[in-house]
Amino acid sequence: MENTPASPLSVSGSHSWEQLREIIDSLTEQMKETGRRMQETDQLFKETDRRMQETDRLFKETAQQMKETDRRIQENEQEFQKTKKEFQENLASYRKETDRRIQENDRLIQEHDRQLQESRVEFRKQIKEITNRFLSQSGHIVEGLMEPSASNLFKDLGFNIVGCWKEMKATNKQTQRRMEVDLFYHDTTEAVAVEVKIKCEKEDIDHFLEQMSHFKEVFPRYADVNVYAAIAAINYNRDADKYAAEKGLFVIRVSDNDVFSVDPISKDTRIYF
Repeated sequence: MENTPASPLSVSGSHSWEQLREIIDSLTEQMKETGRRMQETDQLFKETDRRMQETDRLFKETAQQMKETDRRIQENEQEFQKTKKEFQENLASYRKETDRRIQENDRLIQEHDRQLQESRVEFRKQIKEITNRFLSQSGHIVEGLMEPSASNLFKDLGFNIVGCWKEMKATNKQTQRRMEVDLFYHDTTEAVAVEVKIKCEKEDIDHFLEQMSHFKEVFPRYADVNVYAAIAAINYNRDADKYAAEKGLFVIRVSDNDVFSVDPISKDTRIYF
């Protein structure tokens, strides 16, 4: 662009100095307003820059906090995994120890049961031995008390008793059958075999009769003698006395003061072997 020299300001007839002054004042006012606005804009820029810096600072702090949070999360995760591993190891160890103790307790219980069973067997064995010894001794006592008085009982029933064998025993060598008679009252043609019991059951009657069925096999010397059977007991359980009478045995009872009595039944109604 070509520069042209400025021409001096002249006042034409169309503009007065007052109008020009107004124009200048208006421009001056506009420039002031523009300067003010520029200052405000600059102030806004500065405030915006300050806020951006503050935002950047907050962003950095937030980023740092997030980084710290991530670090703590990782630490917590590591600690959790460590704790979880320790818990699982402790749980496995506890289960293993618990299983071992359960197995040990089972072994101890089985051992205790075995010892208890052995103790029970031994106790029953001792009780049986004591009972058998007691019954044997008691039976001997009853036999001793009965031996002298029973002869008169059988004589009253028509037997001619001349003697009594106590605990008469024998074994048939051919058949190996063995038999024992507690009391055996005899004469030359008749005899009475007496089974002595403290407590008599029906099963004892059956066993005694089965034994008596082999009497002459074991004692052949009495082959020509009519041998009757009698049961003597202090206690007869479950009507064993009636059962014995029905089977054809003489029933001997023990009353107070060791007095023996026999049921008043004719020997003609009794069985013999």
